[in-house]
Amino acid sequence: MKKLLGIVVLGLLLSGNAYARIIKLDCNPIGLGVYAQTNYNSEFFKITIDTKLKKLNYYSKVDGKIYNDYMRVISMDDQFIIYENPEHKYKGRLDYINFIEKDLNLKKYGAWDMRCAHLPDSEIAEKPKKQKPKSSPDDDKIVPAGSGSGFFVSKDGHAITNYHVIEGCDINKLSFKGSQTEVKVLAVDKVNDIAILKSNAKPDVIFPVSNEDVSLLEDVIVAGFPLGERLSSAIKTNKGVVTSLAGAGDNYSFFQTDAAINSGNSGGPIVNQKGNVVGIAVATWVEEGVQGVHFGIKSSTLKTFASANGLNFASPNYRDLSNKDLGKLVTRGTVYLECHMTVAKIKKRISQAENRKAFFKEHK
Repeated sequence: MKKLLGIVVLGLLLSGNAYARIIKLDCNPIGLGVYAQTNYNSEFFKITIDTKLKKLNYYSKVDGKIYNDYMRVISMDDQFIIYENPEHKYKGRLDYINFIEKDLNLKKYGAWDMRCAHLPDSEIAEKPKKQKPKSSPDDDKIVPAGSGSGFFVSKDGHAITNYHVIEGCDINKLSFKGSQTEVKVLAVDKVNDIAILKSNAKPDVIFPVSNEDVSLLEDVIVAGFPLGERLSSAIKTNKGVVTSLAGAGDNYSFFQTDAAINSGNSGGPIVNQKGNVVGIAVATWVEEGVQGVHFGIKSSTLKTFASANGLNFASPNYRDLSNKDLGKLVTRGTVYLECHMTVAKIKKRISQAENRKAFFKEHK
């Protein structure tokens, strides 16, 4: 069992615990190194980590039977796990490559590419742990930390964005007609990553929300402020089509599109040619060799959340808009959001393994 070369299936936790992909390893991930060989029929391999017990559990299905064993975790950070087999006393190292998502403290596991090596005791040394950010006199100062996008849905100043755009911020500001106004967070849906904001702005243009979810191959437009206003303060758009009616892990609250969604687009509207919001830009799949895999939150998910919080939307349009009129709508109805945090909080958030915020370059 210890000499098992496997085909690895690891769960992708962008949504649920469904398996995401199969990864073939060129070495034994448990530590016997590249010289291990086997004639077993290995169907899958799963790794979970219990940080409290310092155990690396692994599961295999060999010739129809499921096996479970574990290693003792000596140390780990966001690059390596150093482990030891408590029975046979050999040690090894897992090197992470291209993490999609991980949360070691919550025992979650993500889709990983991994290198592995069986190392002699002389080569096993705990990697220096990341030092806590040093304190400075400016740590309590609140500064612009990062940005996202949003869109007006009422003439009373209600706007929609992603929860992760405003999460943890000391102050959230919305740019409207050349000036910034502070916004209040009225409600959040952490599971589906939606937030309802209220500002003092009085928009003359608002987005209607579609009564129907997107259909496969439907044309859509993503609007927002990728890379923030520091690239330019002008609205930016990307066109594409709906490429799947489900998100990662068969999450049917999301859909997939090839219209580009970049850092800073989060929370922006995804609209159809009628100018109706059919989704909220939420995420993109980041992996070497993968392009054009982006995700939006469906309009039905947004409407359910808004209705539960007493927010109603304008009736949807039933005629296609010209590109000129559609351009006016997205320009006047899409807003730039800026998250303000203390310097100390920024340092802490950036040092964390899990972080979805689009922090400004000077903080990274």
